[in-house]
Amino acid sequence: MKKVSVYTRGFTHAASYYRILQYTEKIKDAKVTNRFTVTEKMYRKYTDSPTLICKIEYHLMIFFRNLYNFAADIISKPDTVVILRAAVPKVCVFPIDLMYEHILKNTNVIWDFDDDIFGINEITRAEARLLQKYSNRITVTSDYLKNMLNKKCRDRVSLLPTTDGDFMVADKAELNRIREKTFNDKVNILWVGASSGLKHIKNVVPALDKAAKEVSEKTGKKLTLTVICNLPLKCDTKYIEIKNILWKRDIVLGEMLKAHIGIMPLLNIKRSLGKGGFKLVQYMATGLPAIASDIGINNTVVADGVTGLLVDDKESIDGWTKAVLELSSDLDKWKEHSSASLKKWEDDFSFDRNLEFWRKSLSE
Repeated sequence: MKKVSVYTRGFTHAASYYRILQYTEKIKDAKVTNRFTVTEKMYRKYTDSPTLICKIEYHLMIFFRNLYNFAADIISKPDTVVILRAAVPKVCVFPIDLMYEHILKNTNVIWDFDDDIFGINEITRAEARLLQKYSNRITVTSDYLKNMLNKKCRDRVSLLPTTDGDFMVADKAELNRIREKTFNDKVNILWVGASSGLKHIKNVVPALDKAAKEVSEKTGKKLTLTVICNLPLKCDTKYIEIKNILWKRDIVLGEMLKAHIGIMPLLNIKRSLGKGGFKLVQYMATGLPAIASDIGINNTVVADGVTGLLVDDKESIDGWTKAVLELSSDLDKWKEHSSASLKKWEDDFSFDRNLEFWRKSLSE
């Protein structure tokens, strides 16, 4: 049986779970060892209140835990090592760098990332150089991320979308029961994400507030915005009610099944181009129509006018208001978008297809 070491920041880190850990839990024909670089408590502290002292503690923990992790792998000699994003962000220094290179040189290496980790300085030049040199396979979500890599290693790149196996709903007939029951009285808009994404949604709150006014005047319905995040969205609104819910993985599906529209606004900035559209994929897994900024990978995840609606950045407030009104007014049209959304997820973002990719990569 093949031995595999997986370097991530643990189950609490969303990218770690959705990119690799949800699959390794189901792979039985390989012996997988998780090499978590931080504790759950430290990761929570770092994301919720990143003071200078907290940042220092966070990176010191990564350094010392990887001293142990790398030493353990030098002794155990795994067949495959999986690196999620960056194993040693900001601390790829002596003696870590030498131990890291020794492991990468002597094992089959799979490097996976789903965001512009170069643009946000999540990975040092030293670690990026090592991973591009020694990785046997690199998996990313888009050609945009692929093109950030050195040309010499691009032939080792595979495109793999991020999806969510927890959101597969067995009873399709029950999928829209709550949504259809409440659609004539209220429309619930949903946004799920980390606090780093709050700047994107704040940018469209005025448009959503305007949409709430128009939806109320034209249909009599109430518009709500549910935000599931590790920090609350704080905005003053006149017409739309904002409901903040603290993010926990096990409550997201239930909230999605009560929502009518999922949204993914993006500011038109460089980092947005590296996004993998995961929110949209989650929405589609539950048959939830989406409204998204027409930026980056969003325009390939959302089929405009079929599974949801894309809003041009130039349209600003009017574009978002119009899109919300369109999906809030007609139940039959909403149901068509919902059905198409679920079908596109099954066709293009299948959990089982991703599971088979990882099973073969880790066990054969």
